[in-house]
Amino acid sequence: MNDNQFDEIIDFKQFFYKIINNWHFLGLSLLLTFATAFLYNRYTNELYLIETSILIKENNSMESASELLFEKTMGSTNISMENKVLMLKSYPLVYSTLSDLGFDISYSILGAIKESETFIAPIKIECSDVTKVIGKKIIIEYIDDNKYTLIYDDNNQQNYQFGEEINFHKTKIRIDLDTRYSTNSITTPSTIIKFRDLKKLTKEYQKKILITQKDVKSTVIDISILEEDQLKGVEFLNKLTENYINTELIEKNTASKNTVSFINSQLKDMNDSLSLIELNIQEYKNSNKITDLSLKAQSIYTNIANLDTELAKCKNLNNYYIYLEDYINDGDNLESISVSNSIGANDIGLNVIINQLIELQVRKNILVDGGQINNPSVSQYNRQITQLVVNLKETINSSKSTNNLLITDFKNRINKMEASLGNIPKVERELLTFERLQSISENIYIFLLQKRAEAKITSSSNITDARVLEPSLYLSNEPVTPNKLKNYLIALLIGFILPIIILLIKELINEKILTRVDLEKATSIPILSIIGSNNSGNTLLSQQNPKSAVFEGFRALRSNLDFFNGDNNKKVYLVTSSISGEGKTYIAQNLAIVFAKSGKKTLVVGADLRRPRMYVDFELTNDIGISNHILADKSLSDVIVQSDIENLDILVSGPIPNNPSDALLSDKFGEMIAVLKENYDIIILDTPPLGLVADSLTLMDYSDINLYVARQNYSRKGLLSYADDMYINKRLGEIHLIFNDVREGSGAYGYGYGYGYGYGYGYGYGYGYGNKYGYTEGSEYFNENNKLKTNEL
Repeated sequence: MNDNQFDEIIDFKQFFYKIINNWHFLGLSLLLTFATAFLYNRYTNELYLIETSILIKENNSMESASELLFEKTMGSTNISMENKVLMLKSYPLVYSTLSDLGFDISYSILGAIKESETFIAPIKIECSDVTKVIGKKIIIEYIDDNKYTLIYDDNNQQNYQFGEEINFHKTKIRIDLDTRYSTNSITTPSTIIKFRDLKKLTKEYQKKILITQKDVKSTVIDISILEEDQLKGVEFLNKLTENYINTELIEKNTASKNTVSFINSQLKDMNDSLSLIELNIQEYKNSNKITDLSLKAQSIYTNIANLDTELAKCKNLNNYYIYLEDYINDGDNLESISVSNSIGANDIGLNVIINQLIELQVRKNILVDGGQINNPSVSQYNRQITQLVVNLKETINSSKSTNNLLITDFKNRINKMEASLGNIPKVERELLTFERLQSISENIYIFLLQKRAEAKITSSSNITDARVLEPSLYLSNEPVTPNKLKNYLIALLIGFILPIIILLIKELINEKILTRVDLEKATSIPILSIIGSNNSGNTLLSQQNPKSAVFEGFRALRSNLDFFNGDNNKKVYLVTSSISGEGKTYIAQNLAIVFAKSGKKTLVVGADLRRPRMYVDFELTNDIGISNHILADKSLSDVIVQSDIENLDILVSGPIPNNPSDALLSDKFGEMIAVLKENYDIIILDTPPLGLVADSLTLMDYSDINLYVARQNYSRKGLLSYADDMYINKRLGEIHLIFNDVREGSGAYGYGYGYGYGYGYGYGYGYGYGNKYGYTEGSEYFNENNKLKTNEL
């Protein structure tokens, strides 16, 4: 869109002038916006930004003590950064943090206008059961170090002693002075205590916690919160990170504890079995007087014992698979399954599935515990967990099958070795059986002790994946909300933009003529003159000061018309407009007055036979006029009235005829105009509006110059298009525009030129009017013939 197309929508130069001209509106807007910003800054509760940072060791490469001692290959326990963020904002963690800090009881300092939340108040309260007073509020007014006033339940109040136990809504409370706060009877403010629902408060804090990652490649997480009291925010964030680290450590130790519990149960059974075997061996040796086995028997015994140990390990592994199946079938605490290699099973595929299952179950529990059971991610996690359980069952069945093959092989080999014992004496064979059982039990017992020690070392050496990098500190920082400078800048911006937008909207939707530019855009009819607003209270110029701006404007109009009438052959001026109310009658009668004042014999004719108005301003009656002359037998001398103004006669319309148009089209009306032209120097016709009836077009057959009146902030642009079409089609004769009722300083000239005593210059389309420099007749710049002394300029 080019500049001309923009100008078709809005004239930016004119709009800029309008902004300057409405400086008071702009100033009022700035005053209101700055006042609003001041009140907002003054009475809005201040919020402080509290921050802390934690470092997440996402891939802990350092081996634990158990790994160094026993060369274990543990499954990955890394949890994604996304899970860390979810856990930090999880409902259970936030709930436990708020509960530990006692935030279900909040304290606020009561000021003159607002109340401000605080962590340390003049008093502190102990409540036996907060759940019974949730939603209640009390106010404590300090009297002295011993007494206070308790205000509760719609201004009920009572005095109590500090430390006194009070029954309050089926619970007991006790209020004491907080020694951390300096109190005295003059400056100690009242304290508001609110009892909050911890569940709702948890939801609020979950929304307030903001967690961001410092860098995409970094594992440092920033945790921040906005709080009214800095110290309260510092305490909350530090407790949140502490609880998070402790919770993570507890979760890490769960697997080791489960493993130890399983091994302890096996050790108990094995210890009883081993004691019984040792007792049987001793009794057998004593009864048969046997000390040692033969060399051959010892060799066979050693081989069988080794095979029995391996067989026991396989059976023990089968017990572990049964343990896993029980957990899977339970389906509730999948995150607490122990990692299998801690008891000798090194199936990497099995361990990977278990770790994935634990991680998904943790993610799901975070969402469910946080009240997000309808979250789409929960359904997704359920589907993934179901698939992993299926995979885990298949892996367990496959591992059990492989393990059963090994058990069968060990049993076959043991049976062959036992068959070779047939050549050994019976007493030695029986003793060999006892000692073989003893050796098997001892090896299994030692194995279980070793694995229990490994699990305990692992548990004691567990460290969390997170540590506090920068703890939250109380530093007396400035509040981040409200940002006073930012609010004042916004107020400044809105203060400027709002009135501009309002003016722009008014400009875009405005259909009225406001400036000369509007006129030039609405019609191609040339502008002859601009007439200022008449604020005198008098309609006729004869009743006004001859030096007034309005009087000068009509003189300038007369001068411009004289320019077109150099040979004095143009006598009849017709005045019309689009609609009534634009000032055509006002222009006609006052133009007649200025012509009469210049010494010309002038007649003003009320040619509006439909809604006559002119007789009112001249304080005449409308009983006799044009209609009496045309339609009756009244002579012109009978209907023309001589006014009090020298050289000015008046011909009013008379009684309204039945058909005004036919009266104007009659031959007698034409004859009347011809007679009037012979007797008067100037004849001015006040006609009906051109946009409403066709009478003006009829009367234009008798006029020499036509004047079309448009009124500022009244005439509509659309109505002028009708007159412009007729002007383009050459149906309006010689016609000029008069811009009426122009307010001083309104920018009617387009871009800020005022008006006053300079109405005769530059109007229209560049004609060299005789009075173009703005000087009026009768001044020192005119000679005795009222001709401009151009040499004096």
